[in-house]
Amino acid sequence: MRYCRSNKGFTLLEMLIVLSVLSIVLLFSIFTYQSFSETMQRRLFITQLEADLYYAHAHAINRKVRVQIQFSPSNRQYVVVNTGTKETLLQRKFPSTIYIQKSNLTSFTINENGNISNFGTINFQQNQHTIKLTFYIGKGRFSIEE
Repeated sequence: MRYCRSNKGFTLLEMLIVLSVLSIVLLFSIFTYQSFSETMQRRLFITQLEADLYYAHAHAINRKVRVQIQFSPSNRQYVVVNTGTKETLLQRKFPSTIYIQKSNLTSFTINENGNISNFGTINFQQNQHTIKLTFYIGKGRFSIEE
């Protein structure tokens, strides 16, 4: 008795092995993408916040006006206002995953000479990551730590 076996297809076992390996690879890529997305969102927020603070500082010095920066934990945003004209220079909302965890500084003013009125720390939280924004006395210096 002779069996005629065709080599034109795959067995069920071979297909299941390939599909399981493929699903495992896709599963790892989804977890990697979520982590990458959060990291990029955090970096973009930090870069934008830093640029906005430098802009407010430069605006106050160049125009010889006072600029107030207000952080609102409930609205999850910060606003930059020219105190002389009450004009809103910037209004930025935080990304959906970032919020203010702890703050001893909700508002401060940048004077005409670039000095800030208050000093303190604002802690932002994104899942397990903390972003620490610290304002120092004199010339509007600040630092951002991840």
